[in-house]
Amino acid sequence: MNPQTSARPATPTAIDFERLDRDGFVVLPGLVSAADLAEFERCIAAAGERLAAARGVTADGDELLSAVIKASGKHRAMLFDHVKRLWIVERLTGEIGSWLEAQGLFAHARIDVPVFWPTLKADLPGETEYSFPLHQDYATTRSQTAWRLWIPLRDANRERGTMRVAVGSHRKGPYNYVGLNTTYPHVAEEELVRYGFELIALDMTAGTGVLFDPRMIHGSVPNRSAVAKWVLLLHLQDLATFPDPSNPDDPMRQFLDLTEAKAAAERKARS
Repeated sequence: MNPQTSARPATPTAIDFERLDRDGFVVLPGLVSAADLAEFERCIAAAGERLAAARGVTADGDELLSAVIKASGKHRAMLFDHVKRLWIVERLTGEIGSWLEAQGLFAHARIDVPVFWPTLKADLPGETEYSFPLHQDYATTRSQTAWRLWIPLRDANRERGTMRVAVGSHRKGPYNYVGLNTTYPHVAEEELVRYGFELIALDMTAGTGVLFDPRMIHGSVPNRSAVAKWVLLLHLQDLATFPDPSNPDDPMRQFLDLTEAKAAAERKARS
């Protein structure tokens, strides 16, 4: 291993809280430094080379780690669960969290008991099953006070995959969700037309972050390239505003119900 000295903070743009509150999101260029992006790529390449050689896996046009993941079959989830725990991911999580606090996000959002954790997402070439339709982050948001950071570790655009956002949609709702004949309850584009929201696809360089309200409607632009799309997702929530699932009038009721509907649809699809 080649230890990297942390370049945190890189040169991220300061948070525009007025725009964040108005639009539901802000773009933060330079959130992850070039040195940290290079270390992530080194880890992905080194793991791919070693694991592919040990398993006799060939790339067939994919990068090696993508090929290994695809070839893992029923053990895929176990392998990827370990990939998500890369030290570079854990280190960036703490450093970016500290930067957000120093920027005043915790105070601005009036977060009393912060909880903060990462998820690493990969959209592999030739796969679309992990691309999400338009939705709010109902399955991961468990506090009334919550924010999310979406950070592509490679360039994100219409070819490599990115995210679409409905500007200002966090200020409306609750929305009508499509729940029949789907394993992922989602918001139809017609619902956005009814409200008059602008839907835009973000074009960003690697290491740029999108800080957004999880109530904002957003969705995936599928990866159509020959390389994997890797995204670091960071969740910030206030434990002091955790919902009461036994209360039918809880403000988070729709998110809880949508999560259960999603789980029921997935169970039905597997049976």
